[in-house]
Amino acid sequence: MKRYWVTACVALSVGLAQQQTPSAQPQPEQTPPQQTQPANPALQKAQADLEANRLDDAVRGFELVIAQDYSNYPAHFGLGLALYRKGDLRGARFEFQQLTVLAPERYDGWFNLGVTLDRLGQDAEASQAFARAVQIGEQAGLTPASLRPAYLGLAKALRDQQKFAEAAMALENAAKKLPNDQEINLQLADSLTRSGRQLEAIPYLYKILNGDRGNVTATTLLVDIYVAQDLRDRAMRELDRSLEAVQDSRQKALLLFKKAELSTGAAREAALRQAVQLDPKLWQAQFNLGLLRLQAAQAQQALGPLQAAYSQVPEEPKVLLALASAYDQLKRPADAARFAALAARLSQGADKFEALMIQGKAAYQQGRHNEAQEALAQATQLKADSASAWLYLGLSQYAVKNYGGAIASLERAQSLDANDANVAVNLGAAYLAAGRYSDAERVLRQVVNQDTRNAVAWYNLGWALRSLARENEAKRAWQRSLELGYEPARALLR
Repeated sequence: MKRYWVTACVALSVGLAQQQTPSAQPQPEQTPPQQTQPANPALQKAQADLEANRLDDAVRGFELVIAQDYSNYPAHFGLGLALYRKGDLRGARFEFQQLTVLAPERYDGWFNLGVTLDRLGQDAEASQAFARAVQIGEQAGLTPASLRPAYLGLAKALRDQQKFAEAAMALENAAKKLPNDQEINLQLADSLTRSGRQLEAIPYLYKILNGDRGNVTATTLLVDIYVAQDLRDRAMRELDRSLEAVQDSRQKALLLFKKAELSTGAAREAALRQAVQLDPKLWQAQFNLGLLRLQAAQAQQALGPLQAAYSQVPEEPKVLLALASAYDQLKRPADAARFAALAARLSQGADKFEALMIQGKAAYQQGRHNEAQEALAQATQLKADSASAWLYLGLSQYAVKNYGGAIASLERAQSLDANDANVAVNLGAAYLAAGRYSDAERVLRQVVNQDTRNAVAWYNLGWALRSLARENEAKRAWQRSLELGYEPARALLR
């Protein structure tokens, strides 16, 4: 019986621009409000403890002051800061909420409440608090520099809710007051792009690049916009300008990675090679370089970059799957099985299917037939219309003499791909092993009628004919098999 396998196709290359431009985590206002009441020694002691980072003492001191005078704004402010620094975000949230009740017209209470809500992941509430802080601060005439943290906090909270159009509006307001702020312009350009206003983002990106030509994020956004406008050559020129300007090796590696994304053939591999030379820890470039070689049937050359990627992200499913595929191509089933099992555990969908296929094949090659059946049965559940999965499952079942199971699997494979001679030959062998000689003859004769040079089919057909007591026809089949170079037929002709 002929066993045949194909190397599974691994996943597509990975990219870097999968998530939105990150926003900095806002930090609370730290300066205690000025006291307007007579000096309070207990409050001063608590504030000194806070400044010295004696947080437990500060908490007790501020709570004592509040117990004596619940309207004491500086005490609530200090207690909120102390609790925030201790990591008691819920306690800090309560104290900063009290500030907005005690003095709803003050900026610092609303701002610190927004910061705390952001840390708690309450994005909608955080955006409301930051918006109120901005409104109050602008009305109070605070300088744009003083309001910058609130502008960015508001934008972050809105972007975290995927409200990019609203974030763009907030950032446009900020950019008018802080026109040369790189971070505001970058967040604005990204928000405009994500809200469908890509062309409006271009001036802000050039403003950033005019001050920092090697800015990776701005360059990447600009390149993506030009590519979307079908201006690939212009995108490449902008990328090259940034590559000429950037000095930092890691930043240059990121730009080369982007260049590889826009390139093909030898140019793409060259860009990836340069990227990993500049930054060996850029696992995405290592992975894509390895994948490029793997797809060119250069499995041995693919191992180096794939192993480098694995050292950086040992639980990245795509890397594990690519390594499994490389070892499969190199006929190293033990290594292929190990990485395929890891990939199958961490993957979903099509990648999980491919990993299970490699795992099943490798187990079969090592004689671990029960493990092979388990993996391949899962593969058929994930992709019931895969003729290959049913074929491989049938082969594994045949190996443990489960001929009934093998026949069922191989019949399913044939129903999905009636023209696959390998399926038919193996189905014929399973029929022979189960004693279903007429079915074996029928299937195998179809194979030799379609492909008169299939030596294994002629050989198995001979066995079916002998079992049906048709000796002369059997010998003619074996003679044809021998003529086609299948040596096991020689012994049957003596």
